[in-house]
Amino acid sequence: MYKLPAALALREVHEDDQAFLDALYASRREDLQQMPVDAVFISQMIKMQQHVQMEGVRMNYPEAMHCIIENAGLPVGRIIFTTNDHDLRLIDIAISPRAQRQGIARAVLLAMQLDAKTHCRDIHLAVEQTNFAARGLYMQMGFTTQSANALFEQMRWQHDAHIQQAQDAAQAGMLASISASHTGCADAAV
Repeated sequence: MYKLPAALALREVHEDDQAFLDALYASRREDLQQMPVDAVFISQMIKMQQHVQMEGVRMNYPEAMHCIIENAGLPVGRIIFTTNDHDLRLIDIAISPRAQRQGIARAVLLAMQLDAKTHCRDIHLAVEQTNFAARGLYMQMGFTTQSANALFEQMRWQHDAHIQQAQDAAQAGMLASISASHTGCADAAV
């Protein structure tokens, strides 16, 4: 699927992964865990939110791949994505708290970028405005904000961004030289 460092692997989600996926989702919902209500109610609320999220993914992206990210054979995260001829849509990536800040998400994203570049695909994603760590990682990896609302930023990584940057720089250089030569002519006439 994607060329990852030796210890990392992606595999399809299986039914026996549900306990891991439940714990992973719950670890991302500190907002609900801090509510001043009964723990059972919070647990039910988290489970309901997880169900709503997954139903939304199934409805909006029926062809999406659901994969477990493994490190040394142990599950450490989950990624959901879909591809077509022109684009790759990163729907969700989550790394368990115990495995965060170890470069796992970066390694997976780099592998996706390499594959996307090989197949001339851009990568699109949405990130929560309040997820500063993820936003920072995406920006470091060349994603740019395409649009934003109060909750999310829509970001894009262009497979040919280096070409576009070179074209922009060349055009800027051409405009500068045209402007300089025009200014030189005007100065000479005076």
